[in-house]
Amino acid sequence: MRLRWGSWCGAAMASSALLAGCGGTVTAGSDGGQGEPDATTGTAGMPGSGSGLDSGPCPPGSPLDCYVDKDCGANPTTIVGTVFDPAGKTPLQNVVVFVPSDLASLPRILPGASSCSACDTSIGAFVTYAFTGTDGSFKLTGVPTGKNVPLVVQTGKWRRIITVPDVVDCATTQLPSSGTGQARLPRSHMEGDMPGMALLTGGLDDLGCFLTRMGIAASEYTAPHGGGRLDVYQGLGLVGNGPGLTNGTPGNCTDTSCPLWASKQSLESYDMVLLACEGDTFDPDAQDAGVAKANVTKAGKQALHDWLNEGGKVFATHFHYTWFQYGPPDFQTVANWKGYSLGTGTCNDCAIDQSFWAGKNFYGWLKAVGALSGTGINLTGVADSVSSVTPGAADRWIYDPGSMDPKYLSFDTPTGLDVPDGAIYGSDTLQRYCGRAVFTDLHAGGAPSGDVPGSCKAADLSPQEKALEYLFFDLSACVRNESVQPSPPTQPPK
Repeated sequence: MRLRWGSWCGAAMASSALLAGCGGTVTAGSDGGQGEPDATTGTAGMPGSGSGLDSGPCPPGSPLDCYVDKDCGANPTTIVGTVFDPAGKTPLQNVVVFVPSDLASLPRILPGASSCSACDTSIGAFVTYAFTGTDGSFKLTGVPTGKNVPLVVQTGKWRRIITVPDVVDCATTQLPSSGTGQARLPRSHMEGDMPGMALLTGGLDDLGCFLTRMGIAASEYTAPHGGGRLDVYQGLGLVGNGPGLTNGTPGNCTDTSCPLWASKQSLESYDMVLLACEGDTFDPDAQDAGVAKANVTKAGKQALHDWLNEGGKVFATHFHYTWFQYGPPDFQTVANWKGYSLGTGTCNDCAIDQSFWAGKNFYGWLKAVGALSGTGINLTGVADSVSSVTPGAADRWIYDPGSMDPKYLSFDTPTGLDVPDGAIYGSDTLQRYCGRAVFTDLHAGGAPSGDVPGSCKAADLSPQEKALEYLFFDLSACVRNESVQPSPPTQPPK
């Protein structure tokens, strides 16, 4: 298993200069980087503002650390709860939950990836923290006492701040599992931070509506650079084109002039690019089915490759294997690509690879959310594009136990690095991973029914979609060594 590094950006920062490169600090409510302000979180009445506190000797404006009761003995002041996806339905694992030392000094989060940073942003200075477990639950101890205590939930560039109305001294406070006060990720950039994402729609994968079922607000679906956090580009289909955009004009990726992958710079506005299956490769280098139209170019494949090397992240389904099989040479060798196949298969009791730490936790999470059938997961709309991953180059997450063919794989970029065990991300003397690509032969539903998000219907996630949601948020998180437990965050230099 290849080692990958950089769990939390703050965990590796050895100097204030490196921390500044990771994001610096800003008062909550600053512009999110795409022309629209993020959610404004005021500090009045919160710990540190001198209002509603069990202050004792703490002067007004003290860091929240000052309001922690050190005399609780075996019963420290505690908050317990569960972190959910934006829809507020599915619990999420490996999300960090923390009380910031100073809410007004949370590090700034800017959408876009244009320089190598394995972790998207530091969590900044904190009083106490916890990672969520396989069932999404967490337990914070040593919490400040008082009213309107701020609590932050964060994974990668997803961050939301809630307030706990009343934290009782030397007792346990339980967060609600629904409604007001629920700990979940933001649905829109007006209620928290979100990564900048681009969606290429396709004629045979309902990836756009999958994202609405996951909880992303319709207001985030906008034309390229239209102010939302999910820019929509219309791709191709075997009959007609992929879905358009209900509330605007999508980017035109129905031919080789597609602006999304026109250059590395055109991709740098985004943290993640989501490529929904279009029904064929539409790549002149492949065109296994002999389809005449195309939108993929050699220059586009090189641009995607170079952007991934500087920190981008790609989620590619089915026929988008063409970006790797027929891409730059180092992408061709991360797996043994089989090429063209129809996405109409099934995989009953498909297996989860538990040979590495993250795979074991993925299995435990699927079990916790009821997505398993027996010891595996039942999948439909499955293709067969890959026969194996290259050891040391990529990780296999889901596979057919009969053929052993991977159905979901990931690899970090740049490829071919020899990062030593124990390496700390952030040292200029060491090679380091910057971005991540994932490829899946699983579809997020069947063929789309219309333009997004207007045609999308509310529904609970299927077991297959739950698996894809877990892997989506794993991709959203920091690029880290999946073989071992995430490193704890460390306090930034003072």
